[in-house]
Amino acid sequence: MVVTGFGLSTSLGPSFWHTALALRKKRSNYREHEDVLVADIPSGSILRGAIISRLSLRLVPTNLQGVQRAAALLAPAVQECLADVSSVLKRKTGWKIVNHCAPGEEGLLDLLGEKAPECNFPEEASCRPQPTRCDFFTQIGLAAEELLANRAEAVVVACVDSLCTRKRLTELLYSGLLKDAANPHGIMAAEAAGAVFLERESAARRRGAAILAGVASWGAATEPHPWTGASASTAQGLTTAFHQAFGRLDDLGASVSLLITDENGERPRALEWALAEGRIFPNPDRERRLRHPAVTAGDSGGALGAVLLADALAHLAWHRHSMRRVALATSDDHGERGVLCLEPGDRCDRRTLMADIRRRLSRENGYPENR
Repeated sequence: MVVTGFGLSTSLGPSFWHTALALRKKRSNYREHEDVLVADIPSGSILRGAIISRLSLRLVPTNLQGVQRAAALLAPAVQECLADVSSVLKRKTGWKIVNHCAPGEEGLLDLLGEKAPECNFPEEASCRPQPTRCDFFTQIGLAAEELLANRAEAVVVACVDSLCTRKRLTELLYSGLLKDAANPHGIMAAEAAGAVFLERESAARRRGAAILAGVASWGAATEPHPWTGASASTAQGLTTAFHQAFGRLDDLGASVSLLITDENGERPRALEWALAEGRIFPNPDRERRLRHPAVTAGDSGGALGAVLLADALAHLAWHRHSMRRVALATSDDHGERGVLCLEPGDRCDRRTLMADIRRRLSRENGYPENR
């Protein structure tokens, strides 16, 4: 299974390559939230603003909530993902949408159809009523299985989430999870939406589509002792998810040279990764790079998997000749763990690649400042 289309919308930029370049340069786009204020002292006389990373108010106003906010975030990402897909193939494409902004709420497809009618949205799509943080990777794995079984011509897997609504920020505030001057181990709340177009490699070759990456394997497991519970996590779930994914590779993961995880500043999440890191590779002595985009882009909850995928696709494009495989990992507060392994796509000259990136960026209007 291969990736031939990808779209992303984050506070770092309105497209996949805008965000990827910002992540590469570690250029954040954060601000102090004016609604959520935290007391520095018990009396509450000194206040500080919580740091968040949200899309420009010109693009997604703060008054948009629920399914309307989800549609405003997701429509540009889907448009970018399907930009090079024919209308005939769009009508044959299956859809899987992970909507964390308004789980179980109806009307998303209708709103998306109004904002992007050229995308040929279906009348219904596969949606879980109570999605988890790992569902984006889980749905990619399910889509790959459908394609392998010839049950679909192509599949779009999309996700959207926002931790920047007043309700979500308040919940994070009372949970003590927001990052500020007195809580360096908190998270920088963010929002994002992403969409990936998957198809069989043979079909992509026949229609002459550029292959961004290949889906090598995936894995999923549940942590019996999540860090939100009474006892400390033993990283059993994360280790099992990696072993499932690496067990499908010809070298059991020895060729993985880059790891991209959803570490976001929370200490329990970092401790769990520290436990799993030494257990998952057949050659643990090899030095590997570790990236965690949430430190730059912020934690966008259930859509963070799309940000990780964007970072992986960009690195595979920039280092096609030196990088064989990339592994991505996400973890849910309630115990679910997901892993996705990617391989490089089409190899092309670096100058040609950079010229194509510059051409894509020049076609887009500038990204408005977040004011």
